[in-house]
Amino acid sequence: MRVAFLVGNDLTSHLIVGQVLDDVLQAGHTPYVCYTHQRPNPKAEPELRELFTYERTLLNSCVHPYLDSLPAPLHGALLPPAGIAKLYRERAVVRVVEDVNSPAFIDFLAAENVSAAFSVRCYQKFRAPLIDHFRPEPGAPALFANLHPGILPRYRGVLTFARSMLHGEREAGFTLHRVNEEWDAGGVIAMSGAPLDYGVSVLENMAAQRGQAAALLLDAIASAAADGNWTDRPQDPDEVGYYSHLSRADLDELHRKGIELFRPRAVIDLLTSAYTPPGSPQRLELGGILAGITSRRPEFAGVPA
Repeated sequence: MRVAFLVGNDLTSHLIVGQVLDDVLQAGHTPYVCYTHQRPNPKAEPELRELFTYERTLLNSCVHPYLDSLPAPLHGALLPPAGIAKLYRERAVVRVVEDVNSPAFIDFLAAENVSAAFSVRCYQKFRAPLIDHFRPEPGAPALFANLHPGILPRYRGVLTFARSMLHGEREAGFTLHRVNEEWDAGGVIAMSGAPLDYGVSVLENMAAQRGQAAALLLDAIASAAADGNWTDRPQDPDEVGYYSHLSRADLDELHRKGIELFRPRAVIDLLTSAYTPPGSPQRLELGGILAGITSRRPEFAGVPA
């Protein structure tokens, strides 16, 4: 089966997709890894702009260029997009997609006979022509699912792990649901959850569940390949909660409760442990580069996204 991953440009989505690639290939499938881009919002609150920088800019503007500069991909670590393209060039397809709803991209999927897709924190809204491409036949449910970081239907929207911690929830998790033209509203295919750790940051809690999230994807790929469909259940409209970006009041309440969106040192440790082998000189070098960049806070804010 040929399966597309529409991947956001954040750390957690790259960790999840990087974790599933070997299993997808070993199962005999062909992954089409399609990277999308989310631009920073210059009007966002300072804490959210800083989260964007640590969650996205460090990865895309610092870690990936460093890894691309090495003479060969590192073994025993996750690969950047260029490394995936190089190492798996006969078995996987890697491309950057500006607009997943564009006729050119949909034509590409049709020409390549890509029959299923998963959105992994892709922040573009999916339109009917793209969804229809993944219907096995007209009128059939589309083999197109979104891996949503949040328990549905209570936590639709963005930054739902932060919302869960703000509300004092005992656990949070990921939901795999069918894609339709509404945000986070399709039938639930599967769900995973784990206790929240209030001693670490929001980002750390979400990234800690990447293994469970990856398992949701792998199970759904296996079901689609075996049965050509997924079993899902509708979301209960009486339980729906939708959350937009955190307001100034929300951020102040997080601060009062001692909840951090991210911790700089933890992000650096997560990046180096994921993308370099243990004990390698590259781990030391990359860690030093990231520590140096993030210590120069004014200059760091100017790193291109």
